[in-house]
Amino acid sequence: MKRLFYVATVLIALAGCQGKEEPNPELEALKAEKEAIAKEAASKDSTINSFMESLNEIEDNLSQVKQKQGAIKSSSTEGGAELQGSAKDRINEDINFINELMEENKSKIASLQSRLKKSNLKIAEFEKMITRMTEQLAEKDKEIGTLKEQMAAMNIQIGEMNTSITNLQGESAGKTQVIEQQTVKMNTAFYAVGTYKELRDNRVTNKEGGFLGLGKKKILKSDFNQDYFTQVDISKIKSIPVNGKNAKVITNHPTNSYKLEMDGKKKVKSLTITNSETFWRSSKYLVITIDN
Repeated sequence: MKRLFYVATVLIALAGCQGKEEPNPELEALKAEKEAIAKEAASKDSTINSFMESLNEIEDNLSQVKQKQGAIKSSSTEGGAELQGSAKDRINEDINFINELMEENKSKIASLQSRLKKSNLKIAEFEKMITRMTEQLAEKDKEIGTLKEQMAAMNIQIGEMNTSITNLQGESAGKTQVIEQQTVKMNTAFYAVGTYKELRDNRVTNKEGGFLGLGKKKILKSDFNQDYFTQVDISKIKSIPVNGKNAKVITNHPTNSYKLEMDGKKKVKSLTITNSETFWRSSKYLVITIDN
């Protein structure tokens, strides 16, 4: 029985030895080399993809620069000597945008050259592409320089034109001011309301005509005191306050161009102008006498 147990133990030990493989140094080295190659390939692919992305961005920027150049030339050609205002602002914005894109491109090219050098990748096609891009940027710089010179010359012309426009605007403003002053003057009138004694004492009216002191008419003095009058705008005023008894208009105003608004039998509340043009045509001064 003891012998049988010993044999079984030996057999189990032998079986365990057969399932366990011995380490193979050559195989492990091949696996490590394979992983290193895969890692290097992945790194190269990542670097190449990054290079391609940067080159595509530079090409896209150059395309946008070309479009903006065309837009600027089109605006300046269409506007010609009349280019100003919003068109001029738009051109300046486009030029600033071009400057930003070109600075971005130069920065990307410098970064590509540095990264390619550090990567130790000897890819002739990439080097050619970067060289070509650098040449394109240099050529585009020349085109933009010429465009800026043209815009600078145009700005001088615009400045001269703006000076002329400013002068014209000044003349126009002066004429407008004169017209406004004339309009104000045409629409300005004056009125005075009071008893004969008040108007006489304030050098507004006097009496003349008649015979032996009888039948004299109240009239506006030739050298009347203008400070006693109230100034009004005839384009706006339609009613003159009176508030007195037996009101009479002693200046020359057609009776069909106004009416007296009564407040009771004798007291006149106001004078309403029914036809402003006719009312003020003969005189811009209105004098109304009232009784106490």
